[in-house]
Amino acid sequence: MWLLSRKGVSGFSSSSTAEDVTRGIDGTGLTAIVTGASSGIGAETARVLALRGVHVIMGVIDMIGAENVKEAILKEIPTAKVDVMELDLSSMASVRNFASKFNSSDLPLNILINNAGIFGTPFTLSKDNIELQFAINYVGHFLLTNLLLGTMMKTTQESKKQGRIVNVSSVAHRSTYDERILFKKINDQSSYNAWLAYGQSKLANILHANELARRLKSRVERENQRMWPFSRKGGSGFSSSSTAEDVTHGIDGTGLTAIVTGASSGIGAETARVLALRGVRVIMGVIDMIGAKNVKEAILKEIPIAKVDIMELDLSSMESIRKFASKFNSSGLQLNILINNAGILATPFTLSKDNIELQFAINYLGHFLLTNLLLDTMKKTTRESKKQGRIVNVSSVGHRLTYREGILFEKINDKSSYNAWLAYGQSKLANILHANELARRLKEDGIDIIVNSLHPGLVATNIYIHSRLLTGIFKMLGPFLVDKITGFVGKNVRQGASTTCYLALHPQVSGISGKYFVDNNLADAHSHRKDIDLAKKLWDYSINLT
Repeated sequence: MWLLSRKGVSGFSSSSTAEDVTRGIDGTGLTAIVTGASSGIGAETARVLALRGVHVIMGVIDMIGAENVKEAILKEIPTAKVDVMELDLSSMASVRNFASKFNSSDLPLNILINNAGIFGTPFTLSKDNIELQFAINYVGHFLLTNLLLGTMMKTTQESKKQGRIVNVSSVAHRSTYDERILFKKINDQSSYNAWLAYGQSKLANILHANELARRLKSRVERENQRMWPFSRKGGSGFSSSSTAEDVTHGIDGTGLTAIVTGASSGIGAETARVLALRGVRVIMGVIDMIGAKNVKEAILKEIPIAKVDIMELDLSSMESIRKFASKFNSSGLQLNILINNAGILATPFTLSKDNIELQFAINYLGHFLLTNLLLDTMKKTTRESKKQGRIVNVSSVGHRLTYREGILFEKINDKSSYNAWLAYGQSKLANILHANELARRLKEDGIDIIVNSLHPGLVATNIYIHSRLLTGIFKMLGPFLVDKITGFVGKNVRQGASTTCYLALHPQVSGISGKYFVDNNLADAHSHRKDIDLAKKLWDYSINLT
């Protein structure tokens, strides 16, 4: 047995078992599909993956045999996660049905093991009139892989964990037809040889793996080349492609309390999730209570120990803002972080409940009043905890596109002067000026609270709901294409929330106040942004309005 048991460079040999080669590996959190798992190698593969904590989906035609295997696994490993799904690889309809069912399950897919196979069968055609060994051993797996690839790519992108596809071939791939693959005679009974046909199908498994690997590698290289200008890291060590989890990795926010406005969807919801993930107690200040409840449930499902509360807040109503602040201030809770995130974009001319142009009211003035009403609680928290307070204003690069005067102080509510996009830019410029002026005042008073503003990036969230143009484009293209397009020129929500979370938690920002950030790095804003007199005038104007 010496020749058969010599260890190779991996440290394992032909005598190594599946348990040997996976000893000490923790597969918790991974999901794998194993075809042909109702017996033999497939059943043992399923057992050992389950033993290592992997959630195993058994794709099988023999449902009775699979249930027996599942029972045996659960008897040995009571905590195992094993599911059985019917899959007939000789039927494209069955393959498509399996893939559709799995893809709609919302389960991740980290590992796909194309294991099922038949050997040396008499000439037979599949349900799709393809020679049976070629159909089951190769074509069925080829189709299955293609149909599941989108889910695998999504899982890889979101989890930052490498995906793996394993094709079970055979040394018999060396023994095939002279032409290797009988492309024009796959279904020719007169040319059929059971053993050579098996070798052909196993060669096809290898060729499939090689070509798919080449294509995936090429895709990654193209993505890197395409995204290189947008993903270069700045002085912070982060870039536009960094996610909120990336920029807060290793940071412990236990003991901190944060208020996040507009946390019922989009960037606000992701901000709340990541802060909660880092141990921060999160108060979601929202108008959409149902949406917020759904977000809270999702956070608690992912992070059972998370501390998340919901409080109603309508930023278009000063009465609602005062009620929110009064309720929070009297709760006895600390306030370390305030994230002024909620916003609307390019709405038709509308007045708020206090007769103020709606974008200016919600995006800026509501947050100005909220911040002022909560500031004493923040100061007290900072003083008692000896921890720096942080206020984050979510602005936009849209601040560059505003009225010539910057802020139309005399015509805020003038319908004849209104332009939806310039009004949005005006409100976002106001967010920056607010942050700058508040930072200046706090610094003068020697209070350890920093205030910064940011552009989150182009992210497809429901902030666009009031823009007929953008809503029309989104409806026309559909969610899938919108996601692809924004992924090319913009960001996904996880990336969009990163600069907010960076400013809220990262120690690199300590002591930096009155600055504007883009892609987790300091950036230059429009010249209006640096206008100290404009900032002071806006402050006084806002005090009078509120």
